[in-house]
Amino acid sequence: MMKKTLYFILAGAAAAAVFAVMGNGRQESGSAQAPPEPQESVKESVFKGEVITFGVYSAGIFKVGSGRLELKGLIEEEGQACQHVDFKVNTLSVDDHETVIGRHDFALPVRVVRDIRVLGTDEDIVERYSADGRRVVIDKRVEGREPEQTQIGSERPLGNVLLLIYRLREDPGFAPGKTYDIVLPTMSFKLTVKEKRSLKVPLGNFDAFYIESVPKKYRIWLSDGPRRLPLRIQGLVAGGMAYLAATSVEPSLAE
Repeated sequence: MMKKTLYFILAGAAAAAVFAVMGNGRQESGSAQAPPEPQESVKESVFKGEVITFGVYSAGIFKVGSGRLELKGLIEEEGQACQHVDFKVNTLSVDDHETVIGRHDFALPVRVVRDIRVLGTDEDIVERYSADGRRVVIDKRVEGREPEQTQIGSERPLGNVLLLIYRLREDPGFAPGKTYDIVLPTMSFKLTVKEKRSLKVPLGNFDAFYIESVPKKYRIWLSDGPRRLPLRIQGLVAGGMAYLAATSVEPSLAE
């Protein structure tokens, strides 16, 4: 893991952003300080504790690995309530463990940690995002190389694909035709909910919403139901053409 730790000073409650952040207490002038204003209660997501397992498939039919996605729930990070998402993928060539700490509404990442093993070489990556989401510092350590640090700034807040999946699932305005503008540290794209399609995955047969990015890197299928279960995801696994297909979910769909 990275030895170097970076600290960010949180912005105040008046910081302008596309997505809401939790407010800080105000201080009055003079020696006396006003008591901090109570923070609005943050509720756990309905998906807390949910675990989805996937098969990793290549060329449509060959299973080359497995994956696991879990929402662990709220934790405290940098003085605010944040979601903790845990994602693992294991294939013949790649082992990738990603921990994402994001805003309680899944809007923006706060910190992302990735432990990757690619063809026998270990990589550790830590991403730390500014309070307004418009800047990220990325520390990368690759086995046998000197550590690298990269800073990336953006005019718009930076997102994360795993958090995005939960945003789509919880969005009350989710419907065919809706488009989301997404900015990542390395690329930006538009994500559009296309239409419903019939889909067969190891978990079963479903009617699913098909969601596609432009450029065409990400393709996501969410079940047509109250849980909008991610049934198939393309673009998360290195190589691009491999995709994740749901094999099990806990709690089960019957619960």
